[in-house]
Amino acid sequence: MTHSLREKVRLHLSPKPTAASAEGIAVTAMGLPFPNPLGLAAGFDRTGELLPSLLTRGFGHVEVGTITPLTGHAGALGRSARPMHVGINIGSDRPGLDERVIADYVSMLEWASKTGDYVVANLTASGLHRDGNTAGIETLVRRLAVTRGVCEAMCGRRVPLLLKIDAGDRHAPFPAVVMAARLHGLDGIVLVSDCVDRIRAVSEYLDGRAVISVGGVRTADDVRGRLAAGASLVQVHRAFADGGPARIRRILRDLAARI
Repeated sequence: MTHSLREKVRLHLSPKPTAASAEGIAVTAMGLPFPNPLGLAAGFDRTGELLPSLLTRGFGHVEVGTITPLTGHAGALGRSARPMHVGINIGSDRPGLDERVIADYVSMLEWASKTGDYVVANLTASGLHRDGNTAGIETLVRRLAVTRGVCEAMCGRRVPLLLKIDAGDRHAPFPAVVMAARLHGLDGIVLVSDCVDRIRAVSEYLDGRAVISVGGVRTADDVRGRLAAGASLVQVHRAFADGGPARIRRILRDLAARI
C-alpha cells in the first residue's frame, strides 16, 4: 500500500461510524442475504485489520485479502456478530499452479471456511504467473470443490466458494476456469471487467450462479448497469480509496432513489 493510499485509509477509517441509507435495495446472492449489493473488493484490507471500521461504512459486504500462508490475518476476522457478510479472498505466495500451490489453496480454504461468510480463490496474480487459463486449473477447481464439501460436513454449514478471474477480451473465449467452476458446482465468479457485454455473457453461461462484478465502478449508474447485465453483487475499490465513505453513501442514495 503506497504512502498516499495509507493516508486515505487513515482519513476514511476515522472512529466515527457512517451509516448509509440502503433501504429497499437488499439482495440475495449465493443463498445469503445482503443489505445492499455494493461491497468493498479485496485488496483494500489485505489481512482484516481494518475490518471493524470497514463494517461501519455502509457496504453490503466486505471482501478481505488476498490472504496467503505467508501474509497472516488479523484477529478481527473471527466469526462474531457482523452487520454484513465478510468474504475471505485466498491465494498462494508461490508462482504457477503446481501441486504445492494447489495445497496452499486447499489449506487456506480449510481455514477460511471457518471464518468467512464466503470464500474466493484468487486467480488474478499475474506477477505469480497464474490466471484463469494456467495449466492445472481444472485440478485446482476439483480439489477446492472436494475440500469445500469436506469443510461443510465438518463445520455443519455451507460456505459459498467462488473464483476471482480477469474476464479476458470481450470477444475471446471464456477463461478455462469459468467452465471448470460450472462443471464442479462452485457458487460463482468474481469477475474483473468493466465490459457490460462480457459480464452479461459470463452471467448467462453460469446459469444462476453468482457473478460479483468488480472493476471501474464509480457511480450508481455503474452499479445499476452491472446488475442489469446479470451481476448479483458489485464491488468498488478505487472509488472508496479516492472518495471515502461519502462516495459510498452517495452511490447507495442514488441506487435507492432509482431502484
